[in-house]
Amino acid sequence: MKRAKDLRWRLLLLFVPLAFLAACDDDDDDDIDLPRLTAQEFVQRAAASDMFEIQTGNMALQKSTMQEVRDFAQEIVTDHTASSQELMTLAQQKNLQVPTTLPQDKQAIVSRLDGKTGVPFDKDFADVQEEAHEDAVELYEQAVEDLDDAELRAFAQKTLPALRMHLDHARELDDMTDAL
Repeated sequence: MKRAKDLRWRLLLLFVPLAFLAACDDDDDDDIDLPRLTAQEFVQRAAASDMFEIQTGNMALQKSTMQEVRDFAQEIVTDHTASSQELMTLAQQKNLQVPTTLPQDKQAIVSRLDGKTGVPFDKDFADVQEEAHEDAVELYEQAVEDLDDAELRAFAQKTLPALRMHLDHARELDDMTDAL
């Protein structure tokens, strides 16, 4: 009996400090002052994303051997052309600069895709689209949270459902092409 009581006290002495440490974890992660997304940065990154999607989508319309890839490519070309035009109008109204060329990393991907055809193209395109749309969704979610500009924030909020749908389609396409 004394032994069981002694064991309970020892266990209690082990767990009390753990409970104390857990209660003291302030989790200051929310208090970190990360740089907020500026309107100019959002416009730059969103416009580059649209430009990339339109270019790679048009490539897929020409190079793909799979109807599913071509259908997705047409969807992203149509949707990103519309969002690009709306974004350019907003940027122009706010005197924000819109890029006219792709960033070097995205241009390298376009060049890599340009060197492929058929199944190798389809597989790489699907991988690229999944990653690009993950990045786009993250950017637009950050814009909804961070942007001080109400019109750009509303644009991001309105565009997010289409980007999420594209991401779902890209994931399905990636799974499909991985099976080839």
